[in-house]
Amino acid sequence: MNENKKEKKLGEEAVSSETTKENKESDVKFEENDNWKFEAEAPTLDDNIALSNGFELEAKAEDKPKAKAKKEKKEKSQNIVINKRGLKIVLISFVSAVLAAAVIVFGIDYFALPNSKEKMNPGNVALTVGDMKVSVGMYNLYYNLVVSNYEQYAAQGYYDIDFSKDLSEQKTVDENDKEITWEEVFKLDTIKQLQYVAAYYEPAIEEGVTVTDEQKENIKSAVDNLKTTASEEGVSLKEYLKENYGEHCGVETIEKFYEQRNICENYYNQMQIKLSVSEEEALKYYEENKDDYLTFAYIENQFVLDGSDENIENLEDVKKTVQGYCDKIKTLDDLKELIPEACSGLVKTAISQGYFSDEKTAIETLKNSAVVTYKADTVAGNFGEDILNWLKSSERKDGDTTYYINEDYGYACIFLYTSEAKPDETELYSVRHILISPNDDPSTVADATDAEWSAALLKAEQVYDEYSKSDKSEFAFAQLAEKYSADTNTTSAGNAGLYGGEIKKTKLGEMVPEFEGWATDKARKYGDVEIVKSEFGYHIMYFIYDGPTYIFNLMDDALNKKGTDMINSVEYKEHFAFRKTTVAEPTTASASDETSENTTENVQ
Repeated sequence: MNENKKEKKLGEEAVSSETTKENKESDVKFEENDNWKFEAEAPTLDDNIALSNGFELEAKAEDKPKAKAKKEKKEKSQNIVINKRGLKIVLISFVSAVLAAAVIVFGIDYFALPNSKEKMNPGNVALTVGDMKVSVGMYNLYYNLVVSNYEQYAAQGYYDIDFSKDLSEQKTVDENDKEITWEEVFKLDTIKQLQYVAAYYEPAIEEGVTVTDEQKENIKSAVDNLKTTASEEGVSLKEYLKENYGEHCGVETIEKFYEQRNICENYYNQMQIKLSVSEEEALKYYEENKDDYLTFAYIENQFVLDGSDENIENLEDVKKTVQGYCDKIKTLDDLKELIPEACSGLVKTAISQGYFSDEKTAIETLKNSAVVTYKADTVAGNFGEDILNWLKSSERKDGDTTYYINEDYGYACIFLYTSEAKPDETELYSVRHILISPNDDPSTVADATDAEWSAALLKAEQVYDEYSKSDKSEFAFAQLAEKYSADTNTTSAGNAGLYGGEIKKTKLGEMVPEFEGWATDKARKYGDVEIVKSEFGYHIMYFIYDGPTYIFNLMDDALNKKGTDMINSVEYKEHFAFRKTTVAEPTTASASDETSENTTENVQ
């Protein structure tokens, strides 16, 4: 890899990883702790047992030869009818006796009260999600994290929620534009998180997915940090967890929470491979959903109304300025030429925040990204239904313009409808690789000896042979990358949220020539594997796809649809103990920042 390439290097730390995964999503993953088992199974009652009015159980005796005269009296009644009232009394008496015996054995608390030990007695099961039992404490933990997220976003102005007032009386609209209270939103979002968990955790356990040793250490560290924080605040850990994460949330709940999330994350990475979408599937998905996709051009203008801009004193001035820009635009070139003037505020902000090194680079980047393809719900969510309807209108023609103003955040977007706007065809490629380095530290490969290079090649050939003896699937290759690759930033050992040697949606010029040359060879087909040498070592390469950006985006959308459908298919049921769960009250306490950072997901 060329050391002058700044955007992506093998072995460098990744900038970020992605959620949760709601359900990664969710966006975002977990399991049940099986370390504890009941000594005996608890008797259960079938809620469906009922005898309707007029019920009779009738059975006919078989015809038999007459025996003796003294039995003739019995033969007069060969039809036996059991009255339902008598049967019901017997059943109730029997059930009552069993329940009474169970109470003696297990105690009334077993049936009536939650616990913080993650023991799934009837009094502690708030929900079943799929086949997964969710304790009162676990539900409360998720619920408090969901509420905490909303508090943070509300404080930044993203949501209009007053947490000092009754949340059951404050309303918003759901994804179907139906009115709903914020109290209901919190509950449904919590359940969505748990559906995500069940969707990935249950099959993960069936396939033997477990937490890694490193993840176990991370869980222990997280719990230790909580203990330290509680001690610093002068309270017991039990009190701290109750205060920040809700009633009946104990250490076992926290440990199980992290364990579930890790197992779900591990399985999610595998499922991303197994559910991967081909170009053909992506194009088919587009044809089935093309009305949801909109390609258009737009630029963003920033403004302030604090008096610092002598040309803009009020919102009417903003509208006049933006309309003036619209009047100058008839073509895509017109729009791009306006960027230095219309987007000057955005350019200055981006440079000051370190996104660009200079004005020229920023302007060129904005010009290259002026054309976008968004799904309809993204347009509506970012710019409102009016802009969505404007873009979709059958009356639109080339050169039409309009604008959207967000007064709260001080920006205006100028939209251009033009047939010149096409989906992004910038070339990208995706591969997996297993780096076998001649040196333990890939950054010091220049010091490796000829003998070390020879040893690295031999090992690369051995790993290649091991792959050749497998089922030769992408997943089999990914497992070998997890096991052998020296480029840990592309495996689960790194911090980039990647798995199996994945280098995905990579732009030209970001990787070393040998690597990129192999990946972009037009003769490549999905599943091609070869050993390629670079200055960093030997790369065992697995080809996935090379093509335009918009195809990659379609692949991602189709894959996300599969995941969403899987999560939405998980059913849930509330139980008696659900009445013990948390409901947000005015001035609800936020979860601690530390754990919120560690556990926040794409409450996708």
